Amino acid sequence: MANEKLKKTLAEFEADNRLPHAVIIEGGDADTRAEFADDLAAWAVCTGENKPCGECKNCINAAAHSHSDIYFAKGAGKTDIYNKDEVEHIIRDASIKPNQAQRKVYIFAECDKRLPPISQNALLKTLEEPVQDVLFIITCENSKSMLETVRSRCVTLTLEDTGEVDEKALESARKIVLGIIAPNEMPLMKALYELTDRFAAIDALGVTVRLLRDGLVLYCGGAPELDAETADRLCSSLSKSAFLRLIEITQDAQTKINNNVGLKLIGAWLCGEYRRTLWQR
Repeated sequence: MANEKLKKTLAEFEADNRLPHAVIIEGGDADTRAEFADDLAAWAVCTGENKPCGECKNCINAAAHSHSDIYFAKGAGKTDIYNKDEVEHIIRDASIKPNQAQRKVYIFAECDKRLPPISQNALLKTLEEPVQDVLFIITCENSKSMLETVRSRCVTLTLEDTGEVDEKALESARKIVLGIIAPNEMPLMKALYELTDRFAAIDALGVTVRLLRDGLVLYCGGAPELDAETADRLCSSLSKSAFLRLIEITQDAQTKINNNVGLKLIGAWLCGEYRRTLWQR
């Protein structure tokens, strides 16, 4: 299991006395990321020998989400974002010594959707000059959605995809990738025009990356995991370099959305970049 491999990595960090002060958990699905964030928080406060032991008081409280030294960042407003005030509250709280455990833990969940650049920048100084005995845990689908200045100050742990995807996101992603290889640009423009919700757009583009990777895997002789039929159609139209470029473009679009670039502008930019890549294949 991916989680077991990552737990081994963390154990090696501890053995070498180089514990990270900030970790980004990417990949997998939202539930898997949340589960691993919980495991990592328990690992950070555990007093047992094999962390997390699941039996000590700290582990039990962590599992119940009632540990006084584990704080889940609170979203605000209709979009449930972590605003600058919440980040500044956490920074102030981080300077206070732990109550029960050897370190305090702060968890920011689904940050590609909930931690805007202004809040990331507010957290940056603390990541540059970390407080002793504090661990920040950031989860997101793709770490490239975070600011480079933030990513460079964190250890990134990548979970394997579970294979489960949201059906609406999959439908939107299929329209996008088939629009890319369509004879004219109208199907692609329509597919991108339908991305009117920021969170749904991030999800759809995440699945678009997976469909493109499926096509690349099939092109290289492997077996696609998500959609063999769509992968086969992509292979008939795209080269290896085109697949790689399309994946890069899509990930860049996710980052732009996270940086609050408007969806209409994103759609126009994507349409141009996708079609240009197709012409250059």
